[in-house]
Formats: sequence, C-alpha cells, structure tokens
Amino acid sequence: MSEKLRILILEDRPADAELVLREVRRTGYEPEWSRVETEAEYLAQLDQGWDLILADYNLPQFTGLRALELLTARGLDIPFIIVSGTIGEDKAVAAMKAGAKDYVMKDQLARLGSAIERELRDAVDRREFKRAEAALVASEMRYRRLFESAQDGIVILDAVTGMIVDINPFLLNLLGYARQAVLGRKIWEIGFSKDLLANQSNFTELQQKGSVRYEDLPLETIDGRRIEVEFVSNVYLVGGHKVIQCNIRDITERRQAERALRLQSAALTAAANPMVITDRGGTIQWVNTAFAEVTGYGAEESLGKNPRQLLRSGVHEPTFYKDMWDTILGGAVWHGEITNRRKDGTLYPEEMTITPVKDASGEITHFVAIKQDLTRRKQLEAQLRQAQKMESVGRLAGGIAHDFNNLLTVILGTVDLSLADRNEADPLLADLLEVRRAGEQAARLTRQLLAFSRQQILQPKVLNLNEAVAEMMNLLQRLLGEDVTVAFAPGIDLDFVKVDPGQVEQVLINLGINARDAMPGGGTLTIETRNVTLDEAFAAGHPTAQPGPHVQLLVSDTGIGMDEATRLQIFEPFFTTKTSAKGTGLGLSTVYGIVKQSGGTIWVQSDPGRGSCFSIYLPRAEGPPTTTEDVPPVTVSRGSETILVVEDENALRSLAKRLLETAGYSVLVAANGEEALACIERQDAPVHLVLTDLVMPGMGGRELAKRLSARFPKLKIVFTSGYTDDAILHQGPFDDGTHFLGKPYTMAGLRTKVRNVLDSPGDRPTGA
Repeated sequence: MSEKLRILILEDRPADAELVLREVRRTGYEPEWSRVETEAEYLAQLDQGWDLILADYNLPQFTGLRALELLTARGLDIPFIIVSGTIGEDKAVAAMKAGAKDYVMKDQLARLGSAIERELRDAVDRREFKRAEAALVASEMRYRRLFESAQDGIVILDAVTGMIVDINPFLLNLLGYARQAVLGRKIWEIGFSKDLLANQSNFTELQQKGSVRYEDLPLETIDGRRIEVEFVSNVYLVGGHKVIQCNIRDITERRQAERALRLQSAALTAAANPMVITDRGGTIQWVNTAFAEVTGYGAEESLGKNPRQLLRSGVHEPTFYKDMWDTILGGAVWHGEITNRRKDGTLYPEEMTITPVKDASGEITHFVAIKQDLTRRKQLEAQLRQAQKMESVGRLAGGIAHDFNNLLTVILGTVDLSLADRNEADPLLADLLEVRRAGEQAARLTRQLLAFSRQQILQPKVLNLNEAVAEMMNLLQRLLGEDVTVAFAPGIDLDFVKVDPGQVEQVLINLGINARDAMPGGGTLTIETRNVTLDEAFAAGHPTAQPGPHVQLLVSDTGIGMDEATRLQIFEPFFTTKTSAKGTGLGLSTVYGIVKQSGGTIWVQSDPGRGSCFSIYLPRAEGPPTTTEDVPPVTVSRGSETILVVEDENALRSLAKRLLETAGYSVLVAANGEEALACIERQDAPVHLVLTDLVMPGMGGRELAKRLSARFPKLKIVFTSGYTDDAILHQGPFDDGTHFLGKPYTMAGLRTKVRNVLDSPGDRPTGA
C-alpha cells in the first residue's frame, strides 16, 4: 500500500504538474496535492500541513525564491525542492543558499523520487534534532531553576584545578559569601576543612572517584560559625570537560536533634527507675535497663509481650485493672501502687505512673509507664514502725520498771530486816525466804525491761571486745550444754569500743540462749569480731546506723532459722516462738535495747533451715582502754558516819533510813533536792555521804550532786535509781568514777555500797 504524501505544487502549467505527480507515484507515494500559481494562493495554502513543496523557479506572477522567502518567514520546516526547466547553475546555487533542499530539472524527473526520499528523511532528522535541542534547552532551564532554588547547597568545580565555576544562592547564604567572592577560588578556601578537601594534593580523591560522600563534613562560615554538612560529589562531562558537582546539605539541626535523642535515649536507658513504652494495646515496644534489673526480664524477653503476661501477680481484682485502663484510654494519667511478680516468682510492690502519648491529631498511640520498686521503702517503713513501736513500749516498760523497782526495794529491804531477826526454827523463815526469791526474780524481770527500754544506767568502759568475749567463753559453753559447740574467731588488731561490760555479757548470754533453743538437736554457735567501715549506702538501708568505722560482733548458729515474717518481729517485746514455759519474749528485745543504748545497730539474717546470724555494729572508740582497780569486798558493812538519804518515795526513804541506822550510821533524810540542800546547810556536824535518787520532782539527783560538789568537793555521793528519764539520758552516761546503786537493792547491797564508797580514796569532809 502506497504511503500518503501531502504535496503543495507551485506550477503554472498543469501538464508539468501532472508529470511531477506521475513521478511521485512511481516512487511509491500516494500524493494528496494542491497546485497554486500566485503568491496569494500560495500563502492561503502554506499553513495546511504539507509534507513537501515542489516549486517551479519562474512563474508569470511569482517565483520559487519568493515562495522560499515566505516559507522561511513563517518559520515552517517543510522540505522545499525546485523543479524547473530553465534554471541555470548560478540560480540553482542561489536557491540552495536561500533554503531550498534540492533542485531537479524537468527533463530529468527521474531524480525527483530519490530527492524526495532524501529530503523527507532529512526533514525527520531535522525535526528530531530540533525537538532534542528544545528538550535540552528546556532541561537546562529546569536545571538552572532547580540550581537556583534548591534548598541544599550546590557548587560546581573544575575537575582539574578545583576552582569554583558555579555556586547556588543557598550555599552562598549558608556560607555568607557574595557570588563574585567565591568564583575562581578553591573549595578548601571557603570553609571546607575535611582532610580530602584541605589542599590541592589531597584533592585527588574527588578528581578520581566517580562519587565521594561524607556524612559529617565540618564547614566554617565566613563569620567563623561551625556547622555540620552532608557532602556528596559526582564527576560529570560537560562539553567534553570534566566538572565536579558537590551537593552540600546543612545537617546541623538534624545532628543536634540526633544527639539530643541519643542523650534522651541514654538517660532513659540509664534511669534508675524502670520504664516501659507500650503501644495502645499494651504491647511492649521498649524497656530500659532498670526494668530488667527489677523484674528479671531482659529486653529480648519483654518486647512484643503484654505486661500482664510477664508481671501480673494475681493480687488485684479485675476492677483494679479496669479502672487503670479506663483512666489511660480516656487520656488521663494513672498513678498508684501495684503489686507485680518478678521472673523468679517473687512478688514486689511498686509505684507506677502511666502517661498516654498522643499523635498530632490527638489520638492515643502509646503509653509510657514509669515505675519505682517500693520493696526497700516498704522495708524501711516497717523498720520505722517497728522502732516507733519499740520506743512506745519502751517508755511504758521503763515507767513500769521504775515504779516496780521502788516497790521491790521496799519489799526486799523489809524482808531483809525481818530475816535478820529470825532463826532456823522460826516458822516464818521459809515464807520470808520465798518472798525474797520472788522479789529477786521480779528484780531480774525489771532489769530486762529497763535494758529493753534503754533506760538502765550504763557505766561504759573503753575495752577490746575480743577480751570481753574470751572471758565469756567458758560460761557460755557451760550455759549452752555439751551438745552445742561454741567457737570464737577473734578479729586481728580489733579496734576499741565503749560499752558497759555487764551489758556485753547480757547480750552474749541472751543471744547464746536464743541460739541453743534454735538448735534442739545440737549444733555450733560461732562468735566473730572484725573491724568494718559502714558507708552511706549501708546507713541508707539501715535507718539506725551511722556511717563510719565500727567493730562488728557476729553471733551465728546452725539452727532451724526463721522465715521473713518471724524475722521482722523478733525484737518486739514479749514476742516469742517458744512455749510459755521456756521464754518471756524479752531476750532479743533486751539485746536490741542494749545495743541501741550503746550507740550501735543490730541486724539479723536468717532463712528457714539455714540458721541465723546476728550482726551487731558498735562505733569505734579511741583508746586507751579503761583500767579498773579491784575493790576488796567489804565483810563488815557497819559504820558510824553521817549519811543524807534523798528520796521522794516515802516508803523507800523510810526503809533506807532503817537499813542504814541498824548498821550504826547516823541518817538524815530529804524528800527532794531542795530539802537536801537546806538540810546540809542546817548541819553543824559533817555529812560524809549523800545517797540520792536520780529522778525526783523539782531538782534531780544530778543537779543536786553538781551543787553539792561545788560547795563540798570532797563529799562522797552515791546515785540510785530504778531508771533514768529522757532528760537524764540526754546528759550522757556516768563517768567512770561515778558511784551508782541500782534499784531494787537489798540491805546487804546498800550497806556494802555505802561502806565501799566511804572507804574509797579521798579525804573525809570536814563539815558543812
């Protein structure tokens, strides 16, 4: 099938036009044509989309050259071939110069077909070239627009010299330079400081590599401000010449945000409190290190799980969790305490705050839970409650012991007076002895109450615990029996402590008896001493402890041990796991009171079936150790000296007077400190000794002694008391040389104490 070809024929002879058309058909085309003769006809047809124009050179009213001029003026690219019978060589050349693509003589029309085919091909090529050229121009325009408007820096370098040949406005603004100030300069001269860009010798990498990328290229602006940029370079050929295009993106804010995010992430990861992030459905997306430390579940075990799969304890009712979810799904913050379960199965209390996280539209997408393990706090609160309970019971016990000791002193003293007049045949002798034994047992009980309440009078000495324990070893072994092995591991170069030796003995005896009862089948009691230094962390976990150097006394057994519930109660007064026939429940509470009054701390570790270990920490004392002179026992407790008895209890005052008078002493009495001062002022004869209660209404025993000592420095003074109140305790323990007689006292105890003090070194008073 012939190819259609639209032809405009400029010819004044129809026969010649027909010859031309016949040749066109012979070539294989099916022409659609129109013939014109005048300029007007030509112009009217020129814009009708012709594929080819065949024009005679000379027409009566028109010429081929004029037709060519009109075609060129219209800017139309239509192949134009001259077909003429009279054209000469010079006219043909002129026509070709004017834009004709070829010329064919009418007597040589056989050439027309090949000329048409060639010109049609050339026309296609020309149009394609023009389209490509137009596309290139458009592309260059687009590139220039992108180059000029880009929000990243772009700089074009000569690949050989490294000189800047072009730079876009964004980079100029970023650096602070004017365009003319950077063109022709080297890139390393305008703030780029990476080694590869620092000088010409290191510029090779940019020249040789097709692409170079730096993630963190430092860049300095004209005013010295340093920024961080991302640098990418590529080598291109432009017109046969290599150029390097460098794209520079300011990443300062991004880097700052990344550093901030890294800091936040590190802070959250390192936070002491456990933290969890879940999606809206509760699936864990992130946990920090503290979460793993508290719960036992690492991140790999937690991610993708729901906290209820890992932590639910079963303690709370379903309504508890419903209220929690209703709160957070409603967009509010939930805060409260919850009991959860660790990986090892143990339950623990924690305080938790759950905060909803919303997106830009206000929809909840995640939840952030911040937790705090309350185990330690609960333990400290329990310890505080225990200490407060002990303090309250102690005050009550001390008050009872004080009044009871006064009564026991009267009972025991009166019994002693009665026994002095009885012989073995007297029927009342056995009853009086029984009353006396009951009174002595009651006195031991009050001493335990006072030790527990920390209200007994201490006479501390600086000593070495190794020596104190060593002296007790034989007694402890006999006390605990043959089926209990007592072992002692003394510490080397042990520091001194300041304690009451008698109280140390009581602590060891009570702990030893407690250990024996915990080892019904026998076992080993081990006593150890060592120097330790308690740090702030230990003190924080043990509210009664103070940081600093201490001596540790450890008493451990291989007994049945105890559970946590029992361990938390063992120091409570009257708490016991023994039968009523075996214990009063005051042994360990007495130990607790003695240690506290001595300025120390006691702690116990125990597990069922693994024995118990009591750790006592006593503050280190500066030496030298206290030396005591042995006072020979008094065999005859009679005398003739004058003694002033100061006692606010009438019955006790009268009893003391009788006990001393029957021993030969002259006795004066006063109900309080003021009366005592007045009594001495009235005496002409000397007063040799004052026996005064410590706690009395108005002026107490210490104040009385202070005033008497100022007036009569050589006056002998003996203090007596059933306990000391807070005001007395706050003044500290007695000095080593202080004379003290505890209540309840017996007739022999009172007479012996008075005689010993009167006979102690020092001149007798010369009078008031």
